[in-house]
Amino acid sequence: MNWCKSFVVVLLGLGGAVAAQAQLGIYGSYAGDKLSGIQCFSPSPVACSNNTASGATGSVNPSGFWGGAYFDFKNLGPVRLGLDARGGEGHANRSASTSVGDKNATEEYSAMGGVRASIKTKYNWLKPYAQIDAGWTRSNATESVHINFDNFLRYELFAGADLRLSSFLELRAVELGIGNMNRIGNGTGTSSVGLKSIGAGIVLHLPTPP
Repeated sequence: MNWCKSFVVVLLGLGGAVAAQAQLGIYGSYAGDKLSGIQCFSPSPVACSNNTASGATGSVNPSGFWGGAYFDFKNLGPVRLGLDARGGEGHANRSASTSVGDKNATEEYSAMGGVRASIKTKYNWLKPYAQIDAGWTRSNATESVHINFDNFLRYELFAGADLRLSSFLELRAVELGIGNMNRIGNGTGTSSVGLKSIGAGIVLHLPTPP
């Protein structure tokens, strides 16, 4: 029976080590995207509402709220590895593909997930991180008809910095992203859209599950 007791002790020790490394957090942010390389379908001589000339390509900048969660579970030296999931939406009152201009001239709705790595620095209040996410975006940004929406495969590389405010709260001072959106299935207009983003928000640490 001694080997059973030893086995249990080892398992408890491993479980405690994993729990000590783990960190669960949720966050909310406000972010702006720049969607570029979009063809304007407005008939000449009328320009699209973002001032792109008919037949030319331009960009549009939807913005909105995002929310997500991450779970860091593995330490490798000063680097902590984890998983991330997020979702959000963006709206703009201009369009790069039509002459329509109102509060929902451009809309996007997204859900993404991926892997992340944060770095422990000599400053305990500073936590830089990087991650790569992929997922789905539904948007009318490239359509020649304002009410039509396309589905896109979205992938984006993020880098940012969290500033510690307390034991359970951090300020996401900045998050920068660069990536692309590729249309899934049939549709009109641009099938590949360049993507850049910038955002900031708040991170709340939660108790680690037992």
